[in-house]
Amino acid sequence: QGFILLDDVACVGTELSLLDCPHSNWGQHDCSHAEDLGVRCSPESNTVMDGSLGPPVRLVDGESTKEGRVEVLLNGQWGSVCDDDWTDRDATVVCRQLGFSGTAKARAMAYFGEGHGPIHLDNIECSGMEHTLEQCARPDTRIRSCWHSEDAGVIC
Repeated sequence: QGFILLDDVACVGTELSLLDCPHSNWGQHDCSHAEDLGVRCSPESNTVMDGSLGPPVRLVDGESTKEGRVEVLLNGQWGSVCDDDWTDRDATVVCRQLGFSGTAKARAMAYFGEGHGPIHLDNIECSGMEHTLEQCARPDTRIRSCWHSEDAGVIC
């Protein structure tokens, strides 16, 4: 159910991330859910690499797959990111994590509409060089006073 995000993935096997493999543009496909695939890992050959992507990130309610409200999957629930200290550097990292390159623009004040789930992250501070949003989280990322009217967004 839901969106089909990747198609034509062609990994060699040495990549640290699925997004490091050649693939079609994010969200562009000629598939149906009858072609969904899965993976079964055996304990003997499955190792967790330090360069993992961290919690999944998605863009919601944009006009294309390259823009939208930033949402993160934590504890099995999609939630938004507060726009406190949200900058183009943060947006660059989100876009990079999603497989986009080039200029990225931060959008604040629920530019892409208000989210409905929890607000998972606040006070994100990226240098712009990180590979995942998780790498930008400050040690103290408790949500203090943030509302969905402050949901962060990006345009990749």
